[in-house]
Amino acid sequence: MTATLKKMTVADSPLSAQERYSVFPFYICMDVSESMSGEPITAVNKQLPLLRTSIGSDPAVAEVIRVGIITFSDTATSVLPLSDLSMVDAIPELVARGRTSYAAMFDHVFKVIESDYHASRSAGDRWYRPAVILISDGRPTDESERWRSALSRLTEPSWKRRPNILAFGFGDADPAVLSAVTSAKANRAFVAAEGADPATVIPELLAGLVQSIVSSSASVYDGQALLEAPQLASMRAIPVDELD
Repeated sequence: MTATLKKMTVADSPLSAQERYSVFPFYICMDVSESMSGEPITAVNKQLPLLRTSIGSDPAVAEVIRVGIITFSDTATSVLPLSDLSMVDAIPELVARGRTSYAAMFDHVFKVIESDYHASRSAGDRWYRPAVILISDGRPTDESERWRSALSRLTEPSWKRRPNILAFGFGDADPAVLSAVTSAKANRAFVAAEGADPATVIPELLAGLVQSIVSSSASVYDGQALLEAPQLASMRAIPVDELD
């Protein structure tokens, strides 16, 4: 099931392509594997509509922010195509099942970014470098070589549309994996304390992401796009390794 979108054409925009601000795309990649069943997925389904209303109801934010939601378990699916949230009527309820394929998610994100970029350019939109926000409660169930290969393609320096990545983990998420996903960059990977209740962590995390996206939107009007990581009481930044 995918989100319900209002129809809009380029002709509906009162501004020309030259007059419009560049847009800042965010892809939220949500782990919906079996381990998310129960309270975790219930908390996600309760919070996601707030993402739509908080961002979509603010015209200044909605003008420059585009959000897509990708779920992943055995496979990856775009449940919300990259959208202006002011044009989204509803976000579908997510269901937990299957395993945790990081490879499927990274492969899907690569294809979606490539497709969305060209569609946006055809519609007259310009892009800032996209942001990918990974939220997971577990370790990848793929072979290490498989998911790392998919990640490597997604973050290949020669690919102009490679995204900046933020990663947030709780439950059985592995800090070393989250750090690898973000190329071990400072303040890009975060993990909840061991034993932290997902029903508490998830609402704080998603509320923090809303504020982060709103803050990032303000930077667009200053002529640059800054990816602001949320400050979360229930999570700590994963330290960057020191070199010998």
